[in-house]
Amino acid sequence: MKKIDFKLLVLAMLIGISFNTFGQTQQITGVVFDESNTSIPGVSIAEKGTANGTVTDIDGKFTINVSESSSTLVFSFIGFETQEVALNGQTSLQVHLASSNIKLDEVVAIGYGSVKRGDLTGSVASVDHQKLEKANKVDAISALQGQSAGVVIQRTDNKPGAGGFNIRIRGASTINSNQTANQGGFNPGQNPLFIVDGVFMDDISFLNPGDIEKMDILKDASATAVYGSRGSNGVILIETKQGKKGEMKINYSNYFGFKQAYHLPPMQDTPGFVEYIKDDVVGNQFAAGNLDYTRDEVVLGDYLDAEELQNIADGVNTDWVDLMLVNGFQTNHSLNLTGGSDKTVYSIGLAYTKDNGTLEGEDYTRYNVRGDLSSDLSDWLNISVGNYMTYAIQNTGSWEGFRSAYRLKPYGRPYNEDGTLRYYALQKETQITNPLFEADNITKETKYLQWIGDIALKVTPTKGLTLTSKFSPNMKFTRYGEYRGLYSKSVSGNAANRRAQVNNLNYLSYAWDNILNYKFSTGEHSFDVTAVVSRFMERSEGYYNQVRNFTTDDFLFYNMGAGLDIRELTSGFSKQTLESYTGRINYNLLDKYLFTLTGRYDGSSILSEKNKWAFFPSAAFAWKLMQEDFMQEQSVLTNAKLRLSYGQTGNNGQGGGLVPLGSQSLLGSSATNLGGSSVSTAFITGLANEDLTWEKTTEVNLGFDFGFLENRVFGSVDVYNRKNTNIIFFTPIPSASGYGGTYDNVGESTNKGIEISLNTVNFDRGDFKWTTNFNFASNKNTIDNLYGDLDEIIFNVSGTNLIHKVGESIGSVYDYVFDGIWQLDEATEAAKYGQTPGQVRVKDLNNDGEISPDKDRQVIGQITPKWTGGITSTMNYKNFDFTFLISTSQGNMIQSNFHSNTSFPWDGDPSRIFNAYDVDYWTPTNPTNDWYQPGNGGSYQNVIKYQDISFTKIGYITLGYNVPSQVLNKFKIDGLRIYTTVQNPFIFTDYDGWDPESAGRNSWGAAFMSRTYLAGINLNF
Repeated sequence: MKKIDFKLLVLAMLIGISFNTFGQTQQITGVVFDESNTSIPGVSIAEKGTANGTVTDIDGKFTINVSESSSTLVFSFIGFETQEVALNGQTSLQVHLASSNIKLDEVVAIGYGSVKRGDLTGSVASVDHQKLEKANKVDAISALQGQSAGVVIQRTDNKPGAGGFNIRIRGASTINSNQTANQGGFNPGQNPLFIVDGVFMDDISFLNPGDIEKMDILKDASATAVYGSRGSNGVILIETKQGKKGEMKINYSNYFGFKQAYHLPPMQDTPGFVEYIKDDVVGNQFAAGNLDYTRDEVVLGDYLDAEELQNIADGVNTDWVDLMLVNGFQTNHSLNLTGGSDKTVYSIGLAYTKDNGTLEGEDYTRYNVRGDLSSDLSDWLNISVGNYMTYAIQNTGSWEGFRSAYRLKPYGRPYNEDGTLRYYALQKETQITNPLFEADNITKETKYLQWIGDIALKVTPTKGLTLTSKFSPNMKFTRYGEYRGLYSKSVSGNAANRRAQVNNLNYLSYAWDNILNYKFSTGEHSFDVTAVVSRFMERSEGYYNQVRNFTTDDFLFYNMGAGLDIRELTSGFSKQTLESYTGRINYNLLDKYLFTLTGRYDGSSILSEKNKWAFFPSAAFAWKLMQEDFMQEQSVLTNAKLRLSYGQTGNNGQGGGLVPLGSQSLLGSSATNLGGSSVSTAFITGLANEDLTWEKTTEVNLGFDFGFLENRVFGSVDVYNRKNTNIIFFTPIPSASGYGGTYDNVGESTNKGIEISLNTVNFDRGDFKWTTNFNFASNKNTIDNLYGDLDEIIFNVSGTNLIHKVGESIGSVYDYVFDGIWQLDEATEAAKYGQTPGQVRVKDLNNDGEISPDKDRQVIGQITPKWTGGITSTMNYKNFDFTFLISTSQGNMIQSNFHSNTSFPWDGDPSRIFNAYDVDYWTPTNPTNDWYQPGNGGSYQNVIKYQDISFTKIGYITLGYNVPSQVLNKFKIDGLRIYTTVQNPFIFTDYDGWDPESAGRNSWGAAFMSRTYLAGINLNF
């Protein structure tokens, strides 16, 4: 231990110092050939661990002076395997480089097995640990954004540790019955299935990204069919770091830094707000039909009291948002140990993460412990055990502070004359309290302990045949505690409203997989046969308590008995099971023609008794064109493979809102007044549907993998057609029947799209190498059928009017069409529609002289992007590396909650209005079409608040430096990389609210988008 401490001490002293080495040099000459003995010009040659290098000349020859006769030379060139040659005293070399098929030998997980990428028949994308590490994200999902074609990731919550993401692989697959306001029309129930080391998960925010070795994304139905009903939304297979044979290796990595809120929309300052009040008074007059009223007639004293007028005269100008903001500290420390013998390998990991938000009271702390052991007990028997444990604490802070900071008038005072906090910024402002009180008077804390594990027994009775039994449990214990103190906004000094709340949730699930795998070859034929019997169970139980009227704030939520008013004491339980039988055959003929046949038979406990089981088949074919004789004479393509697949997966209704027992008729309880007394009642919540069956997704995928210019350019193109049938949806029944409704198979939808992945080596010469990865995806979603004669369902989510309509995409934006602002010279025409100048004008689509919801609303946009893309570019120069990521999402809209809450949402009394967004609004002297007149928005003012939320973000920029090995060797250190990263440094968008990704989220409980500056090291022993 002392030895390691000494090394770390020395390294700390060396950081930031430039190193120079001096000594005798040795001249080395040679020539580099390919496999056909043809010399290769332009090959990069470097002395390992140094900045010393050269390139071969036109004849493939080179000369280089090395520092030691025992040095190692590294030879690299596009299209060839990198080769290291130890000199061992040699001064003349002949080096032969082997050609490479870039990434074709990469092993890809496909579910209950793996194949080389070159042998894939389905559509699978991969993100390795190097990409995750360069992103330096607190959560693994954020690190995926922009990395893979067809994978759309929308962050819905910016609070630290929130884990709020909507993830769509190849579009929305089903109609959701339970749209939630916070998700802005998205539903997290349609997120893909995560499988972490064999454990089925719905959320992976508990993972430390530094523990992840690789993430494989199964996209088409052929690839996901092996998971049957669990794979309808796509599958993301996650492999954590495992043990490796050899002496113990230690990796320690860390980063630390801070983050700042940015992209903050400007609010009115005191001078601007005073003018806004005047314009609001004028607007109220215009709304009443008095178009001759002017600002000159406004008397502020009619609307403001003496305190307000005095504060304005004194120049009080409070930036409430700025007062609330803090710089959030962020750090992560990860320690990994791996090693083992020929028989037994192990891996151990420890990690600590701290992430503070940009508002006081927001923070997230996570501790991770990981341990894996795999041992060959004999030549035919292997046992492996894996454990992953997370303990996390999340404090979300006050949900009121954010919103109140934007509502308070700028001429209110935050402090009393003695410097203490003032509870009400203005004497007459009793609706909103000083948000600076919130941090000390609100506690919203979630703690959870999660453990996932797996124990596997693998038997190899004969060559090629393995039998594996794997049991993978997942347990999570969550406690949410909330306390609202005396001086919080929701209590406002009324002791009877002090509130304590505790929610406990216990979750348990397990997957038990019994897998047979048999690989064998005979002549030109190779087979890989897999059979699986699997059982999955999950259960959860919850307990909810709320008590009010505390005499002190000292107990928080730790002494519920101290409250005098019991408001809630409830509990709940849920359980479901899934049983599956799976078979798959991979057949390889002549290493040219690849076939995959898969079938899975699933049974779900939550469907109707006679429809619990369904069969999901798939077939795929791939043709390695490069193996054909006719391709050997051409020199353009260096890789070519054609893929065609067909597959079917299922959904038991959870993505559409169906819960266990949801297909049954259940009783609900209520109360009514009978004879002056409260009487308990019972009612039927819904009708049972004995015919409710599986929702099914059928997909055809055509793909082409290619490589040009010795694989200097390589990638893939996929086009797909995905059809959803028997969509499970909750259909309402007229309330006069006495029933709420029933779940039924009601509709069909289609997703069609194209995905392009392109990798390029832009430059590779001498000390400089530059590579770029591009991805692009476009998806077109349409509803083909609903139920009966109905062709549309209209609903509202967080202020956005949406529609499920035949011929349009799922959850399309449906409203009137904005047509500018009524101008003064249009007063007569505006009056025909009952409107006045200054108000929002919408189109009369059928020109009948009136605006009606039945005839003048239409689909005006969609909440999901029309196309997405990403660019990752990496440059290496000597020991330096520079990487950046750009992601983009284009073509979607939503009603912006920011604009709904800050841009004159209520045309009310000018003496009570909230502060407002500094927007270019209409006045008689400023006849703009950008925004309506304050106090005079009219009946259709919400239409202007539909905003295009397209954006392009710079995900991160990272600069790193690898300390030369000749320096590290003195301290027996394998590697040391020092780096700095900035996350989310820039965003390019026309959206002028807080964050386009969460634009539909309610401002209550929202958080700012942030920019993070980090520095760290990666150290290997």
